[in-house]
Amino acid sequence: MGHELATLFAAGFFYLLLLFLVAYATDRGYIPAALASHPLTYSLSIGVYATSWTYYGSVGYAAHNGLLFLTIYIGATLTFILSPLLLRPILALSREFQLSSLADLLAFRYRSQGAGILVTLFMLLGTLPYIALQIRAVTESLSVLSNDVPSNTIALVFCATLILFGVLFGARHISPREKHRGLVVAIAFESLIKLVVLLLIGAYALFGLFGGPSGLNDWLQANPQALEALYRPVNESPWSALVFLSFAAAFLLPRQFHMLFAENLDPRGLRTATWAVPAFLLLLNLSIPVILWAGQRLQLGINPDYFVLGITLAHGPSWLSVLAFIGGLSAASAMVIVTSIALASMSLNHLLLPASYPDPAMNLYRWILWGRRLLIGLIIMAGYGFYAGLKQSESLVELGLISFVAVAQFLPGIVGLLYWRRATRSGFIVGLLG
Repeated sequence: MGHELATLFAAGFFYLLLLFLVAYATDRGYIPAALASHPLTYSLSIGVYATSWTYYGSVGYAAHNGLLFLTIYIGATLTFILSPLLLRPILALSREFQLSSLADLLAFRYRSQGAGILVTLFMLLGTLPYIALQIRAVTESLSVLSNDVPSNTIALVFCATLILFGVLFGARHISPREKHRGLVVAIAFESLIKLVVLLLIGAYALFGLFGGPSGLNDWLQANPQALEALYRPVNESPWSALVFLSFAAAFLLPRQFHMLFAENLDPRGLRTATWAVPAFLLLLNLSIPVILWAGQRLQLGINPDYFVLGITLAHGPSWLSVLAFIGGLSAASAMVIVTSIALASMSLNHLLLPASYPDPAMNLYRWILWGRRLLIGLIIMAGYGFYAGLKQSESLVELGLISFVAVAQFLPGIVGLLYWRRATRSGFIVGLLG
């Protein structure tokens, strides 16, 4: 039984409105400052790493590649384990020299405006597929749950809503170095929502469909191929390459750098994040195998990427399937919002201002503010354009890996920043161009 498209649209609209209210209440001081600046709130905001790739795509990836889906989170965990050697030095540099993006950081290290431009262009081109992934996940989830096929109009409305959020709560200040407490709390709230919903669906799959751990064990004994399919790829697949890519992505993706460093209020918060973010990722992944096996037991005739929705739609209460949709919408919207804000600041500093500095007679501050707002809209709509031209055969994970590969190109520059003083501007730029 499906849902009416209007019902799902209304649920999504009210959820995004709730995000607005959370951010607004924080900025107005209605939410206590101690909660807004708490290290766990900061850690949850870093959970923007888990997008619709995690929420939907992990199940689909596990269906085809078994336990290989864990590499995306093992690499990220490694990043936080190495925090004293990696994240803390970058945070110290960013705070001391007021660097708000990876392009700022690398342009500062290599004393090169060209390096900043090149990094920004790499980020833009490498991130558009990831934005398109989020838009596609939302529209395809509507197709799974509703009796109607959503048109591109739904995707446009989704993008327009995210542009509004990004403009209101991510581009309110002149300087990108200003902290956006409302945005941080809203993204932390989003992380909490997707975690709770995914655990709830996992619990429903375990107890509602299998009748508890013993029932799951009985099913696995009767279907040993399900467990074998999960373990078989372990020795056949490129574990090390995927761990390496996710290690780089966990702090180099625009949204990760922004939440880790640009929005950091207190360096001590990173100490909490060192254990809290890996714990968050572990909890997110507890439900993945159970959801996969529940979908296989029900023999759902849909893409495994959307088993999270399918198992609730097949036998669950209607409210649970709507909640499942909200969880996916939450994961997708947070990624697009934070990424567009981060890329807009980067593009303004390294592309727009050098190319078209405003007339001195103009109000410079107003020009910069509206320039950032315009860039947020252009970046999200460019993601929509990429989505419109996508081949539907590509999986969510395949699209996400494009962005992971793109940002991994910056690792040699980071090594030069932290530990290799002889690294040169020419070497960094030639390496990127190569």
